Amino acid sequence: MIEVLVAILIVGIASMATFALLSDATRNAQRAKASQIAVEYAEQELEYLRSLEYTQLAMASAPLHSTNPENPNYRVSGSTFALDRSPVGDPRNFVLGGKIDPEPPTLNSGDVRMKVYRYIVWHNDASCPETDCHVKQNYKQIVVVVKLEKTANQSAETGYFEVQSNFVDPKKNLASEPLPPGKEGLVTAQQFFLSDTPCAAAGVTVRQEITADHPLHNTLGECSEGAQTGSTPGAPDTLLLGSPLDPAPEDPAIPVVHQYSNDLYTEPGLQLVKEETSGCDGNPTGATNAASQIHRWVTDPMAADFALSGTVTLEIFTRTLNDAFYNAGICIYLFDRHKTPTGYEDIPFTDLLGSTPYWSYTPAEAWPQEWTSVRQTLELTKPGEIKAGDRLGLAISAERNATQAAKAISIMYDHPDFASRIEVDTSTPIGG
Repeated sequence: MIEVLVAILIVGIASMATFALLSDATRNAQRAKASQIAVEYAEQELEYLRSLEYTQLAMASAPLHSTNPENPNYRVSGSTFALDRSPVGDPRNFVLGGKIDPEPPTLNSGDVRMKVYRYIVWHNDASCPETDCHVKQNYKQIVVVVKLEKTANQSAETGYFEVQSNFVDPKKNLASEPLPPGKEGLVTAQQFFLSDTPCAAAGVTVRQEITADHPLHNTLGECSEGAQTGSTPGAPDTLLLGSPLDPAPEDPAIPVVHQYSNDLYTEPGLQLVKEETSGCDGNPTGATNAASQIHRWVTDPMAADFALSGTVTLEIFTRTLNDAFYNAGICIYLFDRHKTPTGYEDIPFTDLLGSTPYWSYTPAEAWPQEWTSVRQTLELTKPGEIKAGDRLGLAISAERNATQAAKAISIMYDHPDFASRIEVDTSTPIGG
């Protein structure tokens, strides 16, 4: 009898563990399904709004502020909406006088319920003086947010998915210089998100899920060399069109913030070691691991000629090592990875003011001690173009002189809470 009871107990414990695993697997599958539906609907809604006439793109009234940080209306303050999500900042005035309802509709897709929030705000181009541009209402910014409703088996409220896009008046450019015939309505912006996935040698790169900490990617080679670490040059990481997805928006601990260079420091994200030589040269040649001193990302090959209108905005999430207090600075490089018969060559774009093949960002105050969004506008000397088959490239390094008191800085990307990206002003947007 005792043996039978013990056997029943063991079987019962094993059954409970099995049922728990099956339950977790079911919930994870439901979360993944709901997340994919939310992202797809956000993109569809964005495309719908972009299909409207410019004059129709306005809100009926300003939304009401919410005291719940998990609600996107938490970023509403009076007649403004904060474009920065975390920490909340960069407030912009609503475009009012239209018919876009500020009250979010509730939609059903099978067993998935979600609310769709739409915000239209004015955007000011700080590089364009008011004598040339239209006061401080140069163009409109569209923000679409999809929030999944909490289900009965979820322990916490869900987060939300967000997409943004600029919309320039197709009938206006500069007040004194209209767009050329045939180019009306083509001015827009294209976002590319920094990823931790090495670029594919050809075709479209598929984002790889980050499942564990890993050594630093050596990004000093070409895409055909694949992922490499240590002193072997390998594929740069990819600038992807899609933002990173949140597999469990109701759980802030998922996904994990992984280490992208755990052979250097046990810190989350990527650690950029300051260069051994002063200034910004883009090609570190120090005796130590050169790959740790600069990191490169490239897009997939352009399917058609891609025009750069002259302005690129970089937004990265960064912080100091070990939350230490010190000053720091970075060098930023944009380049055209031009395909040649024997390989490739990197053709740099140059800075508008100094005609140098890089831009620098060095804040007057100390480098942030917690994950903070940092933005830098990169003005080109003239509009540029990435030819079909070429790739747009980005590289970042830690400038030695500005980072004298520290060994490195941290950068985070490819995470739904830290979606570092570049936004390129262009007249030939990529579909998707």
